[in-house]
Amino acid sequence: MIIKIKQTASNIKQQFDIDSDSFTALGKIGSYSKYQKITLTNRHTNILGKFKFSNPVNYIPFRYLFKHPNRIQKFLLFKDGKALGDIVKSVDGFFKTRYIITLNDGNTFYCYSISNGRFNNISVYENDNQIALIETFLTTTDFKYNHKLYILDEYNKYAEIFTFFTLYYSSFYFSKRFHMSAASNYSASYSLSAYNDKFDPSWREEHFPDENFFGKINLFKDN
Repeated sequence: MIIKIKQTASNIKQQFDIDSDSFTALGKIGSYSKYQKITLTNRHTNILGKFKFSNPVNYIPFRYLFKHPNRIQKFLLFKDGKALGDIVKSVDGFFKTRYIITLNDGNTFYCYSISNGRFNNISVYENDNQIALIETFLTTTDFKYNHKLYILDEYNKYAEIFTFFTLYYSSFYFSKRFHMSAASNYSASYSLSAYNDKFDPSWREEHFPDENFFGKINLFKDN
């Protein structure tokens, strides 16, 4: 499955149009704070995320030296009013940060963010197997970011969850609030992470050979 997540409003409102072959939805994140609620809605379902303060011990520096990761930026997830799970940022060590999606059905997914030039890439894993990829183009107009989510077919049932995570991550790291810009912004970024090995630059080409971020690849170009 391929899902396009296009930011349609920035500045005093943060809104996204979500589109795929299987579902469409509207995403909203906090207008004035990254700690406000996040919603993903369409005619059939509603997923709500609410920030929850972590235990204060999670803010003690260098706990990872004693094999205790700091778990922060926690959002509790609800689907149609019922508890669904949570998302948390886990600082596991020096330059070792990942995001953990824990669902009440017993499934856990690990997300690793790596920037390499014009794109930010988030590799989504179940155990040691990569099952999805989120690409974010770092060049924007009016600070409206575009994301593209690729999911292996056998994990399509988690499409809404991974889409919601994209909104969560965007809220913390991409969205610009109360800005005055009305122009294109060209940007590139390179990250330093002990989890760099979790990004496989050939994964998308291997599993989605006919697509890149900008759409279908023309396999029959004129010579």
